[in-house]
Amino acid sequence: MGERFSMYDMTRFTPQDMAKCSLVLRQLGRNTASMEACSQKIVKFIYQHFCSLQTGENSCVLVRLFKTHPYGELEDSLQQSVRRLMNGNSPAADMKCWTLLAAAGAQPQWNSRHTAAENLAVGLVNAELVAEMPTISEIIRQFGLDIPTVIGTQPERFIQLEPAVLNIFHVSEAKGSPLIPEQNSLIIPYKVKSVLGFGGLLPSGSLFAVEIFLKIKIPQNTAQMFKHLALSVKTSLLMGEEKVVFDSSKSAEKIAVSNNISENQLLEYQIANLIVLLDFSEQEMLRQAARFQGRIDKLQREIADRKNKDKALEQSQEPFTGIFNVPNDGIVRVEENPGSQCLNQGEEQI
Repeated sequence: MGERFSMYDMTRFTPQDMAKCSLVLRQLGRNTASMEACSQKIVKFIYQHFCSLQTGENSCVLVRLFKTHPYGELEDSLQQSVRRLMNGNSPAADMKCWTLLAAAGAQPQWNSRHTAAENLAVGLVNAELVAEMPTISEIIRQFGLDIPTVIGTQPERFIQLEPAVLNIFHVSEAKGSPLIPEQNSLIIPYKVKSVLGFGGLLPSGSLFAVEIFLKIKIPQNTAQMFKHLALSVKTSLLMGEEKVVFDSSKSAEKIAVSNNISENQLLEYQIANLIVLLDFSEQEMLRQAARFQGRIDKLQREIADRKNKDKALEQSQEPFTGIFNVPNDGIVRVEENPGSQCLNQGEEQI
C-alpha cells in the first residue's frame, strides 16, 4: 500500500492533499469482511502515509479508531473489559460502550486492537460518569454533541443530528493537557506534541472517532481540514455497517440482524454521504476562490498605490537647472580681493 499512494506532510497539508487522502479513505471500505477490517485499513493508511517529506519520518505515534457499540453486541472479551471496569456488574444490553475497533502505531503491540490499549471497551454508564472521562467527553463536546445524545438517551435528537455531525477533536498542546490522561504512558515518553481526531455519527446510532497522536504540533487551521476526512471514513464504515462488525465474531448473524439496514438503505446512506461530500468540495472551492480573489485584490491595490506614489513623486520633483539658467540681474558681483581693498583704504587714511 505504501508504494501506491501519496505521502502527506501535516505541516504543509493542502486542500489538494485533503482531496487525495479523502478519495483513498472513502474507498477503503470496499471488499472488507468486517467493520473492524475496514477500520484497520483506515488507521494503517493514516499511520503510514502522514510523514515529514524532508526526513521521511512518520508524523504519527499512534492512530486509533473508536466506535460506540451496544454492550449486548460486543464479543465476549470486550464484554469482560466492560464488566471489569464496572466491578463485575453486568450492564444493560443496550448500554453504549466506547470500543476500540483498530489501531496502528510505532510499537508492535499498538498494531492490534487486542493489545493496543489497557481497556478495549469502556461502558458509558450514564451522563455523569461520562462527563468525568476527559478525552471522551471532550470529543463529544468538540464534535458539537451532548452526552445524552451519544449514549442514546435522546434518540429523537440523534435522528435530527446524524446527517450533519462531522467534526474534529483537537488538542494543540498535548503535554500537560488534562484532556489527555495518558501523559506518563504515551505523551511524555513518545514526545507527542498534538492530538488530532475526527469523526461523527453513524445511522445505526453510533459515534465513531479517529484519534491521532502526533510528533508535530498542528495548528487549528490545519486541524479543521480533517473535518472533510470524517465523511470519507464514515462512507467506508457504512460499507460494512450491515456486515460483521468484529473479525471472527460468533455473533455475526445477530449483529447483522440487529443493525437492520437493508441494501437499499445502505445505498441511500452512501448517496446522502456523496451529496454531503460534494457540498464540502464546493464549499472548499468557494473558500479557495475567495482566498485567491482576496490576494488578487490586495496585489491590485498595492500596484495602484505604487503607481500613485510614483506619479506624486514625479510631480513633486522639479528638474535641477543649475547656475546657467539664473538671470543676470540675480548675480551678485564679488570683488576679487576685498581684504586688500580695505587695507589700501586704511593706508590712505593714515
